[in-house]
Order: sequence, then structure tokens, then C-alpha cells
Amino acid sequence: MSISEILSSRSGRLHSVPMLGASVMMHLALAVSASPVCATPVRPHLSDARSWGYQLQMVDPDLVADSPYDLMVIDYARDGSAEQAFSRSEVMAMKRKPDGGARIVLAYLSIGEAEDYRSYWNRSWQASPPGWLGKENPDWPGNYAVHYWDPAWQSVIMGGPEAYLDSIMAAGFDGVYLDRIDAFDVSDPKVSRASRMQLMVEFVSTIAAYARSAHPGFIVVGQNAEELLNYPDYAAAIDGVGKEDLFFGLDGDGTLNSKGELRASLTPLQRFLASGKPVFLIEYLDTAESRALAHKNADALGVPIFIGSRELDDVRSR
Repeated sequence: MSISEILSSRSGRLHSVPMLGASVMMHLALAVSASPVCATPVRPHLSDARSWGYQLQMVDPDLVADSPYDLMVIDYARDGSAEQAFSRSEVMAMKRKPDGGARIVLAYLSIGEAEDYRSYWNRSWQASPPGWLGKENPDWPGNYAVHYWDPAWQSVIMGGPEAYLDSIMAAGFDGVYLDRIDAFDVSDPKVSRASRMQLMVEFVSTIAAYARSAHPGFIVVGQNAEELLNYPDYAAAIDGVGKEDLFFGLDGDGTLNSKGELRASLTPLQRFLASGKPVFLIEYLDTAESRALAHKNADALGVPIFIGSRELDDVRSR
């Protein structure tokens, strides 16, 4: 199944997506100083990114700097700890492409789960968890559900020099790549799904406003949860969307998604693209045939794609 079949489907016809904005890279030479070695190139707009990389494990700053990508998403630290966090100078080096142009570098930030390998984790929580901490994710050991609407959890994420988002901003990242926004699908006996969705919209909007109050132009990209794009406040708060498994993987790695599943995701993503904001695709594929089809479909949509392993331990796209 190709993307053209979905886009031409009578039951789910969608407007064609305009190509992403014209690249501003040709203007960078006019913006830098007479000393190109020391000058910091002008950061391109997120919608001008034509390629991207996504690596959360085994990140080597030198390999990131040598990569060709316009956009790079990495973890804040080598192992999640504050001790192994990337320094500001390392982040600055990763922002420069081999050709001297600027690269956007975003830090991964999970806001819908707590991770026991992060600097904020308190070992006492294992025996005596705070009220906002829930059950461990059976698919991702060490990750725990949270009441993300609880002020105590939100203070872990932002609001002080030791908070996670504040540490990311201090390190010089261009923005954040928010994961587990779809945690509204984790059931709660006291909070309805509709309320959980609205609470996530409010949380993301607060994160964006807080970061931009300190750093105007701070970029916020949300991963998955395209259902939230139906909320105008959410669509306005974020600058872009990262979408996993659009073409393959919902029923197992390498398995082609159904037309209905694809259409359900494409409808809000197409509308978001039509508003002028970008979408970045991630697929986890092993075969040459599936990778070729994924690239073909991404080209038809006019959006960048990164293909890797679910471990996200390699800067190279397949």
C-alpha cells in the first residue's frame, strides 16, 4: 500500500500538502561575521529542515556534528544523569553542520512518564512512591506512569534551576522534543479520558509558554498524540510533530499499517501541515523493501523521515 492510495481514497480524500518552506540556508553566509570559524551561524526555521536524525542512546557529539542533518534530536545526557549531561560547548558544537551551516538540536523530554535513570529520580520512590507516581510500564522497564497534571510532577519538569526543562535550556538546546504526550491514554479511575486530554493540552501549553518566556523562539515538538491536534491550543503551542510508525509497526515491527489506521493519523497531520508547521516521521524497519516504501511515501507527503532501530542507538538513518 502506498500513500497515494490513501490520499486518493474516496472515503478519506485529503487536501494535498504544500511543500515545506523554501530553505534559508543560502542566506546564512550573509548573516555570519567575517570570521566563519568563530561565528555562530543563524539558526534556520524548523520548517526549513529537510532531513533529521533521532538518537537517544550511545550519542557521540562528534558524530552528531559530522552528520548531515538539518535537525537532530538527542537525549539531554549520555545516560540520563546530570553528571553525564552534554555540556553547553558540546551542544554548541552539535549545532554546526559540516558545511558551516546551522543545525537545530532538540533535547528529548518525556513528560508523561517518570524514568528511574533520570537525575530527578529519588530512590525512596521505589518503596514509598509519591501520590503522582503510578505503575511501571511493562513494555519499558524503568518508566512509570505519572499524574502529569499534578503540580508536584510538573515542578520536576520545570520551574527551578534543578528542574529538567530548566537544565535543558541552560545547556543551550534549541528546544525540546516531548514524548509520552499520549499518556492521556493511561486510564485513571478519577479522571476521564476527555479530561486527561485537556490536562495534557494545558501541560504542553504551559511548558511552551514557560520556556519561551526565558528563551524567545524556543522550539517545542510533540511526538505522536496526533489526536491532540484537534485542540487549537495544542496545535498553536507546538512548532512541529514527530510521528512514529505512520506507515508500519502498529501491529508489529515491519507490518504494514491498515488503510484505516493510516488515514486516522493522516487526517490531523495533513491539517497541521497545511497550517505551515512541519511533521517529522520515524519508522523502525529492517528490510530494504519496507524502507524503500517508507521513503517513497514520505517523499509523497513532502516530509523528512528517519529510519532506525527502536533502540535509537545510531545516528545514521537507514
